[in-house]
Parts: sequence; C-alpha cells; structure tokens
Amino acid sequence: MLQGYNVIDFAGPLGLLCILIVGVGEIRRWLSSPKQAQYVLGAVFGLVAVIEMHMPITPFDGVIIDLRIVPVVLAGAFLGWRGLAACMGMAIAARLQIGGAGALAGVAAVLLAGALGATWTRLTRAHLRRRMVHLVQLGLASCVTFASAIFLPEGIDIWFLKNAAPIMWMIYLVTIPIVGALIQRELRRIESELYMREGTSTCPETGLLRPASFNRETIQLSVNGPRGTVGGILVIWPIYANWLGTFWGSGLRARVQAAMAMVLVGRVTHADLIGLSRKGHLLVPLTAGEVKDQLAVTENLTRPLSQTELRLSSGQRFRVCAKLRVLAAGSEAELFDLLQSVDSMAPMQAPLAEKEAAIFTPPEVETVPHGRDSLFAKLEATLAVSRTDTVRLKD
Repeated sequence: MLQGYNVIDFAGPLGLLCILIVGVGEIRRWLSSPKQAQYVLGAVFGLVAVIEMHMPITPFDGVIIDLRIVPVVLAGAFLGWRGLAACMGMAIAARLQIGGAGALAGVAAVLLAGALGATWTRLTRAHLRRRMVHLVQLGLASCVTFASAIFLPEGIDIWFLKNAAPIMWMIYLVTIPIVGALIQRELRRIESELYMREGTSTCPETGLLRPASFNRETIQLSVNGPRGTVGGILVIWPIYANWLGTFWGSGLRARVQAAMAMVLVGRVTHADLIGLSRKGHLLVPLTAGEVKDQLAVTENLTRPLSQTELRLSSGQRFRVCAKLRVLAAGSEAELFDLLQSVDSMAPMQAPLAEKEAAIFTPPEVETVPHGRDSLFAKLEATLAVSRTDTVRLKD
C-alpha cells in the first residue's frame, strides 16, 4: 500500500527534474553557440539521469523504480542529436558501472528512450509550437521502453511487467508532459529574446550593426553615394581558443568583437559602419579604391589586430588573432548577393597573428557602365532590400 513517506520520497527525484528546466534556459543564454549548448545540456541531462539511478523510489513494498528514463526521453525530444548522444553516453556508462542482472535491460531502456524522443521530434517537426496533446502522446509512448524487459532473467521479466511497469508508466504520464511543457516554454522565451534582440539595429553588447541593419545601410550607402563609395566588403574572423568561449560564454565574443572594431577606427573609410554577420564575423564596407589597393589595407590592419589583447575577470590576459578576406562587388545587385552569402564564405588559411594577411581576390568583375543598366541594377538592389524588410515584419 502507498504510504505517506513513500509519497515524500517522490519529492527528491521530481525536484531533480526541475534542474533540466533551469538548465535549458540558463545554459542556452550563457553559451552563444547552439552546438556547444547542445553538448553541455546533454551532459546536464545525462548527469540528472545518473543521479536518478542512485535515487530509487519505493512506492510499494518490494517495488523499486527510478526516473532515469525521463531526462533521456526529453533529451531526445529537445536537445538534438548532439545533446542526446551526450546524455545517452553518460546514462549507459553509469548503468553498466552499476551492473547487476538488469544491466543489459537498463541499457536497452536508455536506447529505446532516446530513440523515442528523437522519433517524436521528427514526427512533430511540422508543428511550430507543440501543444500539450503532443507531450501527452510522448508520455503515452514511453511504454515502449518496457520492451527492454526481454533482456531480464526469466521470471523477473513477467514480474516487472505486472508490478513495476504500470507504476512507472503512470509516473511517466505525469512527469514527461509537465517537465516537457516547462522546457518548451523556456525555449520559447529564449526565441522571443533572440527575436527582440534581432529587432534592434545595433547589438547592445558591442554597439555594432546587426546583420539586417548592416545589409540595409550598406546597400543604401552604395545606391545613394557616389560611384565607388562601396566596392566590396572586408570580412574579419576573430580567432581565440575554444575553451575561452566555453567558460566565458557569449560575453567574451562580444568583447573580442568590440575590441577589433576599435582597431578599425581611422584605418578604413567606413569605420563608422561596422556590422556583424549571423555567425559573428565583423563586416566593413570598403571603397572601390580600398578594394583595388587591398594589399595596403590588409597590411595596415595586420599588426594592430594581431596585438589586440583582452583581460579576463580573473586577471589573465590573452591575445586575439584574426583572419581577413576582402570580397569585391562590381554593382549594387552583386553587393546584395554578396551580403546574403557572406556567412558561407570560408576564411583563408593564414591568421593575422602570424603577421601574414590572408587576402582573397575574386575573379575580375565586369564593370557596370553608367547609364540604363546601372540604373536598373540600383533599382533591383533597392527593391531587394525592401522585400527583405517586408518578410521580416511578417515573421
């Protein structure tokens, strides 16, 4: 019979699941890279699964269960394959370390739980916002993990399905939808915050133009300014140790970007129009003369960028490196296409820290003569920017 102290035993494992909700929000905000966030969150979910293994619940005399499956299912549902792999790896290793007659069945249950969460994500991908009914369906489908009972010794498998499985299924029906709904709400909040940040013209941490604003300002400068005002784009890839970004988060990247932007002031014509790409590269419009004499421009930036230093909160200093790439554009329409594809561009191999500027010279661009063709090229670029802004407002 279910006693009062047995009900209290549920408080610890259920409270532990709340770490997943808090972790999703805080870690995702802290880490700028989605890939890093997936790995770290996967490790957090895996750690919770391991702790759950060591916090069994005894709802009735003779029945001992745990909630290790819940974080694994949710990792498959919300963290992607990277987070799921990290979570499952930790859970499987812990279960094998515990050992016992049910070790093989426990590993199979973890694998089935991860596959269940990933399958649910694929089936519900068409829904932009998964409703509670979808999460309830995930809880109902959690019964497939009981198929791992076939790996239990003979006699124990039947006992497990008759006594423990129904209780565990009832717990999954309650915990998976509730915790999943709270995690999904946290993810929506993060999306809303990112959307609001993207809506501002400048990044609040660096003061640099956001991608949409930079593209718009650059196109307008090229269309409205004299010929040759914008002849290309200078792309700068900041380079620093990956572990620095992992431990100091997105704030470090913003400091690096701001420091490099200060180096550009007074060394390029349009230093007042420095922007960021979606991947965090620094973008600077160059005049046609600067593009033509790009060797002098990059040599002028080599030493200052290679000597950029930042001080961490712990007092340590580290030097920032960078890679450059100059991309030429012969017309406004070509400039617009270049701005749309700048994130797919690969940097050259030589970093500036080695005092060697990596310069990219594209093939000769056909010069668009003044007259009717030039007018239509400007009109097409202007309309393209307008269409981009309209789509953004609809979204």
